Amino acid sequence: MPKIKINGRELEVAEGITILEAALSNGIYIPHFCYHPHLAISGNCRMCLVDVKPGPPKLSISCATTVAEGMEIETENEKVRAARAAVMEFILKNHPLDCPICDQAGECVLHEYYMKYDLQPSRLFSPEDKVKKQKRRRLGKHVVLDSERCILCTRCLRFVRNVSGDESLAMVKRSDKMEITTFPGKTVDNPYSLCLTDVCPVGAWTSADFRFKQRVWFLQPSASICPHCSRGCNIWIDRRREEAYRIRPRVNPQVNQAWACDEGRLNYHLINDNRLTAPLLNKGGGQKEVSWQEALKAAGQIMAEAGGGLSVIVSASLSLEEGKALLGLFQETLPAKVMLNTGAPGWEDKILRQSDMNANTKGLTDLGITEPLDTGLDDSAVVVVFETLGSAPLPEGLPTPAIVVSPSVTPVVKAAKVALPAASYAETSGTVVNFMGLSQSYSPALKPKGQALSHSEIMEKLAAAAQKAAE
Repeated sequence: MPKIKINGRELEVAEGITILEAALSNGIYIPHFCYHPHLAISGNCRMCLVDVKPGPPKLSISCATTVAEGMEIETENEKVRAARAAVMEFILKNHPLDCPICDQAGECVLHEYYMKYDLQPSRLFSPEDKVKKQKRRRLGKHVVLDSERCILCTRCLRFVRNVSGDESLAMVKRSDKMEITTFPGKTVDNPYSLCLTDVCPVGAWTSADFRFKQRVWFLQPSASICPHCSRGCNIWIDRRREEAYRIRPRVNPQVNQAWACDEGRLNYHLINDNRLTAPLLNKGGGQKEVSWQEALKAAGQIMAEAGGGLSVIVSASLSLEEGKALLGLFQETLPAKVMLNTGAPGWEDKILRQSDMNANTKGLTDLGITEPLDTGLDDSAVVVVFETLGSAPLPEGLPTPAIVVSPSVTPVVKAAKVALPAASYAETSGTVVNFMGLSQSYSPALKPKGQALSHSEIMEKLAAAAQKAAE
């Protein structure tokens, strides 16, 4: 392993890594724009210049210079600081004064670097001298590009070429007229298009869904796991005042690197919208909101009278903890046929998405919940359904469910005799096992909506209600 010095500090680093990687891994920050740990190296922004001895008389770009035995590297001497300030002035020369209306405000690397490394007034005579480029261009279903804000770091080009593989973007023109655009007849509509908003270090690429919704400094991030396929992508849920505003990928090299699909990101709407917030009971004249006590009494009576004709349908996105509670209720307290609803296979790719659209199929089957959904149940069966946020709909032909536990107002909720409001994954804690067998835990980001309770709490209450009704 090579021994080097960075700013006089002796380090032993891995063979073959770059100076930038060696510095960052040892807590020494070198500013950079074009470098991204999960993208190919470009080396075009020149922000990461460092002084290397022995080496060339000119400064070296640390993102593309491999470490070697005996290197002595300066990241903060006068020569480096002067070059860094010159790069900042070059980048800011034509940058628009959009900060007050830019969605990237609060997360803008350019803004942070200006405050830390530049803080010099513009030498332009007038803002009108800046080169004008195209603004607010809807280049895909989910993304908007503001070319004036772009610093041409090419992260977006490298992402579409090397990760999503759709070859939709190109650089056109030359000099300070150069800009990113789509090839003729193409749009940025790959299933990972919103990753462009993550890799962009400025406010050039923005989400059409999130634009102007919130200032990011008002948002609180909570670590979680995406439940919408068996990959189990690590995510941040950004929330404010008990409402989710966006989902972003959380870096995990084992699972999703730094990416998340558009569908998983935009499913944050399910956390906020169309939620079941109070128990419902159908007394013959349609469903009405009732107290938990009244709803549980009715549910307990239904289950106690079912005898051996009780059939339970379980979403394959229930957590391990909820699966164990369910087995305790429907195997130990009440005899029932427990079936796993995995739904129809979804789309799959070689990047992240899995065709199993459930978070915990492997975890629940490992617990012994393996019975597939029986679509041939007759009308004498008393059906109890446990749904999760975005879980697979039930196929046609099943008897009308008597009891449904769900976080959302779904068709089976509307048809049920008793519907009980459940908390979503964003409001509870639990553990899921992805398709690779990796166990991952999540914690609540929000409070349960309305009167909703966790699935595990509801199962405990159902067990007590059934025992009381049987007495």
